[in-house]
Amino acid sequence: METLIEQELLTTKEAAKLLRVSSATIGNMLRSGVIRGTKVGIGGKSSPWRIYKEDVMKYIERKEEKSSVKASTWERKNSSRPTKTYLSFFLIF
Repeated sequence: METLIEQELLTTKEAAKLLRVSSATIGNMLRSGVIRGTKVGIGGKSSPWRIYKEDVMKYIERKEEKSSVKASTWERKNSSRPTKTYLSFFLIF
């Protein structure tokens, strides 16, 4: 495992861009422990966050896995249902 110095750190804006969320959402994710980060500087509460890029990438992977499971579950549930086009044909006549 890499030491803290060797790990790539992102700003909240960079992490937000990668995750396609707002910087405020990144702050909430940090405070709730969804992703890891560290404060830099000596400003205390006003110190800027730095987020571990590895954690952001793992979060993206988890989200992709969940969405692919949801998609495959949806496909199984809806595979025997008529398509929207088929239903709209009967609604017109």
